[in-house]
Amino acid sequence: MSIAKPAKADEGVQTARVAVRILELLASRDEVGVTEIARETDMTKPRAYRHLRTLLAMGYAVQRDGSDRYARGPKLLALARVIGQSAEDGVIELARPVMQGLHEEFDHSFNLSLVYGDSASIVESLPGKALVGITVKLGEPLPLHSTAAGKLILADRLKKQGTLPAGKLVRFTQYTITDPADLRQELATVAARGWADAPQQVVLGINAVSSPVYDHRGDLVAMVSAMDSIQFIPPDPPAGLITAMREAAAEISARLAL
Repeated sequence: MSIAKPAKADEGVQTARVAVRILELLASRDEVGVTEIARETDMTKPRAYRHLRTLLAMGYAVQRDGSDRYARGPKLLALARVIGQSAEDGVIELARPVMQGLHEEFDHSFNLSLVYGDSASIVESLPGKALVGITVKLGEPLPLHSTAAGKLILADRLKKQGTLPAGKLVRFTQYTITDPADLRQELATVAARGWADAPQQVVLGINAVSSPVYDHRGDLVAMVSAMDSIQFIPPDPPAGLITAMREAAAEISARLAL
């Protein structure tokens, strides 16, 4: 009469082992299918599918669009950050599908910049679709006062600390803001509206629109930016682009907060 309880307990242990093994497969591979998981865990495909659907509902797995393949979900990536794996890789992987969505909707280049203390660098870039493209150097420190992404850092610092970087502001073009008072006014505008731009302020003929990405603590950790010639992103950027950029940044922030 006491046999049922151990059997039930054993079943629970086995279920937990299977779930952990599937998480290990998701963590170690770019994507996996039901057949692979069934083979690796020595279970039937219907049972493997049920486990995957549970992990999908919990946010530990995502299903590739238009396929039966599964990949790491936002909660699994967040767990990787908590246990000390590369935070940079985690942010990039979380942001990449959101950036790809922007890239499908618009023809501009899209960049992801990460905050490193008092500096920022572009770590991910999707090229635009124009005949003449714009390329950026990954990993190079951005001039903060003359780039859209950089202004978001300065606006955040000014709001929290009330200070700006000391020293002379370098003039890159005739449109670069080099007067500290003018920069403070610009950053107040950036903080109020929640996005930044920098029309022709670092390179003539180029504009960018950038929105802030925050982590679970509310700290600014990254910026997502659209970049193109002034012909396609004018000094008064289209409202549709601004809305899309802000929504994308909010989605990445939500993924980081999981």
